[in-house]
Amino acid sequence: MGKKAFISRHIVTFTNTTNRSNKPIFGIILVLDEVIYDVIVLDKEISVRSIIEKYNEWNPINCEDLYISPGIIDLNVRREWEDYTHLTKAAVSGGVTLLLEEVGYYIDQPPLGELYCDVGKIFTLEITNLEQLPNLASQGFFGVKGYLFPPSSTIQCIPSNLNIVFAEMAESQLTLFIDPTLPNPRMLYNSSPNRLSTLEERFESKNIDSTKTFAAAFPDAIESDGSEEENPEETPKKRFRRQTHQTKSKTFKPVINRSISSHAIVEPNVGYTRELPIPEIPEEEDEIKPNGTVKKTNYTIFDDLDKRIKENQANIENLCKAEQFTYENSGSTSYSSTSPVASKNDGFSSILALSPKTDVKIQNLDSSLLQVPSQNTNNVYQSRIAKRRPPSLSIKTELKSSKERVYLYHLANFPDSWEITGVEKIIQGLKKSLCRVHVTNLSSATALNRVRQAKEEFKCLSCEISATSLCFTSASIKDGDTRFKTAPPIRSQTNLMLLWDLLKMKGIDSIVSSHAAIKPELKALESGNFQKALNGICSLGFTLQAVWTMLNGPATSMSQLEHYIVRLAKWLSLHPAKILNVSDSRGSIEKGKFADLLIWDPYSRSTVNNVHSQYHEVSPFIGMEFMGKIHSVYVRGKRVFYEGVFKPKGKRVMKSVL
Repeated sequence: MGKKAFISRHIVTFTNTTNRSNKPIFGIILVLDEVIYDVIVLDKEISVRSIIEKYNEWNPINCEDLYISPGIIDLNVRREWEDYTHLTKAAVSGGVTLLLEEVGYYIDQPPLGELYCDVGKIFTLEITNLEQLPNLASQGFFGVKGYLFPPSSTIQCIPSNLNIVFAEMAESQLTLFIDPTLPNPRMLYNSSPNRLSTLEERFESKNIDSTKTFAAAFPDAIESDGSEEENPEETPKKRFRRQTHQTKSKTFKPVINRSISSHAIVEPNVGYTRELPIPEIPEEEDEIKPNGTVKKTNYTIFDDLDKRIKENQANIENLCKAEQFTYENSGSTSYSSTSPVASKNDGFSSILALSPKTDVKIQNLDSSLLQVPSQNTNNVYQSRIAKRRPPSLSIKTELKSSKERVYLYHLANFPDSWEITGVEKIIQGLKKSLCRVHVTNLSSATALNRVRQAKEEFKCLSCEISATSLCFTSASIKDGDTRFKTAPPIRSQTNLMLLWDLLKMKGIDSIVSSHAAIKPELKALESGNFQKALNGICSLGFTLQAVWTMLNGPATSMSQLEHYIVRLAKWLSLHPAKILNVSDSRGSIEKGKFADLLIWDPYSRSTVNNVHSQYHEVSPFIGMEFMGKIHSVYVRGKRVFYEGVFKPKGKRVMKSVL
């Protein structure tokens, strides 16, 4: 390969002592074969022409006005029906130089196709293969992934007692990736009744009514890890009552709103919030002023974040909307004065003339009571009653979307308490056995904030967020658009804003694609049935542009944008390398590391017209306009992408040889 050099006024680095402003620098990157030989910082007054002449023997490439960032490391890619050619093409088109591949939920594809970026494997841990843990590091795996609850019929969960797994992982240098989703199996059946069914059974089964009860309306107790001592004299009935009482006391603890001096109490199984004014109770570190007001000391931005996240957790807006929609298909019952027997002067007509149209529900009404007697009758009494009696009520039912197509129903049956419960279980396990743990597949801001709080005690703990959870909300998903079905689900606008706060305040370590391309027929695109569609979003290759476009919204200056470009490289490259424990060879532009380079123009706009996945029609990014155009990508010093042209220079890599 020989020598190669890249000149740019915008090289993204993290360790250079002259880069105290945390912005890209002007310099030259010298590459020898696959490795960065040196990174030289240059004076801004030096002309590019003189630099080219000085380093002519390195065959310099002029990228003066382009930005050079470290190649992206994607920690969450699931390969289902794609071959490696389409999978890795989609990856490098978005600047990914190393992806971590997980075995598919629904099918285990053979290793077919060419590689355009480096691919590392992650071992899927199940309760049946625990004996393989000691040998995984020597086999070249980058990490181990386990689920607290089975994601499909083909993958089992890890043991409920996490201490066994953590103790084994503590002896290894590998990171344990854990999906913490821990649902109530009975409630899970409402939203995804076919989750553990085979593909053949999934589309032949009947739909169920998922609107009778919503999982979000019921709290979940944290599953015991077996450490709690049981009382032999306690009957199962008494134990159930005690655990239920403990759960309610934790779940419905009043939240003090210090600004209005009141408790915001969410009533269990009621669906509304009631405000009870109470005296303000100062905390121990609070200071009481002479006038009686409370001044909180040591109040940080994290305290404010915790407060807003608690308020969002008590907010049941989406649940209320889902319950409201359940009544829309019931139709309306209304009075109509078109009957010839309705007198203009009867009391019922006069009332309706003075008031808006009122919908009335009629149940078990005998239709004979609404029949008007014949006007030919000689009975004076019957004739008098007929004049006062209103005409028949008409029932009109408008066609609505079927319940299986409504995304809010789907979301109401995947509460964030399922994520919180799993996170708490992981934290309890770390208190007994320490190991490197990375919490994956989270979309709840509350759950991620709990991880942030625990990281203060456990430095070996990290977490991630998907680009789709940072770019889409439940309000932007139309009924029947099953392209967005994923686990965990995309949540509300308020949740999205809290996710961004957590990300900017260093509460979230990395951003991933959470890619899983599903065949269109298995995504139920035609029927729009969320119950039968498989989980997975085709998102590989858009993480950089999607997140960068979102960051451009609140930025108010060029200096702030330059700062975000450096932070973006940390979320996508530096931190993932540290999570995988490969930061000595990848993740940043430094001397001695692999020359994984991403050359792009962050201020160029483009519309997504082409998705390199085999199943481009299931991608939600088609037609969207993004900031940022990728010009070229280098993997270990080899150019694999340039202006839409690909070269298969990637390979399957093993951690033991990095």
